[in-house]
This record gives sequence, C-alpha cells and structure tokens, in this order.
Amino acid sequence: MITTVLYSMVVGLVIISLVAILRAYSGPSALDRVVAMNVITTNVVMIILIFAYIDRSYYYIDVAFVFVIGAFIATLCILKLLREGHII
Repeated sequence: MITTVLYSMVVGLVIISLVAILRAYSGPSALDRVVAMNVITTNVVMIILIFAYIDRSYYYIDVAFVFVIGAFIATLCILKLLREGHII
C-alpha cells in the first residue's frame, strides 16, 4: 500500500520536474531559470530518497546529501555571477 503511494508521488514529482524544465527553458529572466533549476534539484533529491526507502538502501541518503550540497553551491555561484559578473 505504501509503495503504491510512494510510486504515485514519484510520478507527481516527475510531472512537476517536467513543468519546471519548461519554465527553465522559457523563463523570461535568469532568476526564473535559477528557481526552476532549484525545483528540479529538489525533486530529484526527493525521488532519490523515496527510492532509497523503497529499496531499503539507506546509503543513497548520502548521495542525496552530496547532491543537495552541490546544488546549493552551484546556486550561490550562479547568483554571484549574475550579481557581480564574476565568481571568484
């Protein structure tokens, strides 16, 4: 029963990610694209965690944490690039 609910959540997250991809592609500004990419990375992390729970492979939680940290650092770098024109 719970696996059916989790699989339906994965389908919903994939649909939301596809809508966010469309928003990232057609966003009128760079900030819209950054927000859309943050939505996509959040959905990917949630999908990883759901499959880790279903498969009982809890070492995927570490993969999700590394992915979140990388996405956070990338977002900060992109925002600094947009604000100042350089990263370093």
